[in-house]
Amino acid sequence: MTSPNDGEKRFAWDDIYEGLLLLGIPKPEESRIEGRRKRGHRTRVSEIYCPHAHLILNFHETLSPGEKIRFRKLYSRRVSPSESNVVILQDVKDLVMYLLVTPVSVQFINLFHLPITDRFLRALLVYFQYYVDTWEELARERAAAARKAPNPRAGGSRAARAGELRALAVALGREYAELLLGCGETAPYHHAAAGRRNPHTRVQSQGEKDLRIFEVLLGVAHRVVWVALQRKYYNPIEVELHRLFRTDAYNMANRRTGGLVNEAISENEVRILHGPEMPPRRKLLRISPLIHKVVHSDCDFRLLSLGLTDVETRDPRILYLRDALLAEEEALPELGIKIGILGQPRSDYDAMLVPSEGGEEILQDQDEGKGSIGEKRSSRSDRPRGSATRQGEREISRMPGFGEDSEVSSEFPGEAADSNCRGHDAAREASRRKWIARELERRRNERWDLSSLGTSLERRVDRSNEATSF
Repeated sequence: MTSPNDGEKRFAWDDIYEGLLLLGIPKPEESRIEGRRKRGHRTRVSEIYCPHAHLILNFHETLSPGEKIRFRKLYSRRVSPSESNVVILQDVKDLVMYLLVTPVSVQFINLFHLPITDRFLRALLVYFQYYVDTWEELARERAAAARKAPNPRAGGSRAARAGELRALAVALGREYAELLLGCGETAPYHHAAAGRRNPHTRVQSQGEKDLRIFEVLLGVAHRVVWVALQRKYYNPIEVELHRLFRTDAYNMANRRTGGLVNEAISENEVRILHGPEMPPRRKLLRISPLIHKVVHSDCDFRLLSLGLTDVETRDPRILYLRDALLAEEEALPELGIKIGILGQPRSDYDAMLVPSEGGEEILQDQDEGKGSIGEKRSSRSDRPRGSATRQGEREISRMPGFGEDSEVSSEFPGEAADSNCRGHDAAREASRRKWIARELERRRNERWDLSSLGTSLERRVDRSNEATSF
């Protein structure tokens, strides 16, 4: 056999690379082969810039025993012996604020503890209480229809459910529009109310300010609704919340879940849950479905003036919605209105507002609909003394329909009514001060935000340049 120098090529087995190795190849070709062997898969680094990453809210799912003790000691609401120890909206808000990890602004804390925001959250809870009930009812009917042929004449209850959700959506949209327009106490939080000293700056829209306030409000409101509704249907609530306030084009929750939430829902069920479809228009500069129901739907005028004008009414639906939005939480069981865990004894729940052993039995009986609330709870004789009374409670009733009389008057009443949620003003103010102090303490302990630091330095440079120019 000739040598490699005579032009004959020889091969050998390479145990390291598990392949044939050419012997006696030139050095340029050998270096090229070695480079091809060492070349690996390069991971592409994403160059997408996310300027609003601070709007992504993170929450603690659980708390350690030490954190629970700290929450009860420092941030939980104090109840005097003369008050009814029931769960109120402020208890849910305090828990959500304590579980919130992402820092928020003091301006948002002030907005979050306004009476008008409480009314907005109450309207949101009432809507999603009926939305979840309708979701469960449609799921049961869907399971029953899979075993037998559906009855085409059994659509009366579905039409009633669709009308209830439409009325609740109009009431919720009115509350949301009041927040957006800066009515009453929300005027300082409007995006066009930039400054108070200089009147010329009020016409300047602050998009970043509006984004920080309302995006955080929607994120926190989703968590409030989820906790108040016994921590059920997390994804359906978030998808519906994004659809109402952000339209389908900007429904991030639906994209995050891959559209699996509404995949099994038929077109008729979508029409019941979402109402009539909005007309196809542009995707940018488009109003949300919630505001569209207020502006373009044929709704009762009493829904738009609910709690704002002093109107004497005997309509059962208007009275029901007025009590659901403005009544104290202690009076909800007496009125037969169910809004999640609001109005339930706090002794049935732990610090995380999770039902205890006895509370789980009561909630299970309520979901099954076995008798009235008073009958279910009166069987428990080992109730602590601090719990609420059971004597005046009524059976939970659904929202009644409109009365036959439309109650149209010749003159629209101009006197404004007290539209704030009744009671617990002192607890709301005390909680606001606690959370502001906690946020300021958190800022002192954390590092400086580089973006905020750069913005402040730029402002200082601009001010110094203006001073030197004069």
